[in-house]
Amino acid sequence: MTPSTSHRFALALLVGSVALCASAWAASTARTPIKDSAAAAQKWQSDSVLTHVSTLAARPDGTAASWLFTYYSPKAKRSAIVTARDGGKLDIDADVRNGATEPLPSEFIDSDKAIALAVKAGLKLKRDAGVMLGLTGASAKVSKSTVYWVVTAPSAGGFSSVTLDAKDGQVITTNEIK
Repeated sequence: MTPSTSHRFALALLVGSVALCASAWAASTARTPIKDSAAAAQKWQSDSVLTHVSTLAARPDGTAASWLFTYYSPKAKRSAIVTARDGGKLDIDADVRNGATEPLPSEFIDSDKAIALAVKAGLKLKRDAGVMLGLTGASAKVSKSTVYWVVTAPSAGGFSSVTLDAKDGQVITTNEIK
């Protein structure tokens, strides 16, 4: 993730939100709360589509206590972030800034596999440091793959990241950010 993306998601966690009811789930992979987050987004705007998934504090096993799901409404030309928290709580922050408008496909590898593949590609995880994950799309004009997992972890003096094709898990890039 770029610093501006990380900053944006950190701010999203701090913004006030409206609580919604949901079924309970424990710390989970990214896929587990998608249906509940989609239902919340549909209440916000019936035409909303999922455009981004992220967390700032995944565990090495790919689970997290909270996930951010960004939805875009083509009709309203606005986005909302649905935060799914451990214990089944959903919060929605409506009408947020977001550049992503293309819907994510329903088929992509889950967060547990993304972290495992990033580690296999050389990403080193610190014992008590959270892993940042972002599932995002790109224009088909820009790249062969249109959906990516960016897996980022603290490293000596900065961050290391691995970008994976979210459909098949192939490594796209590895980066050191100092």
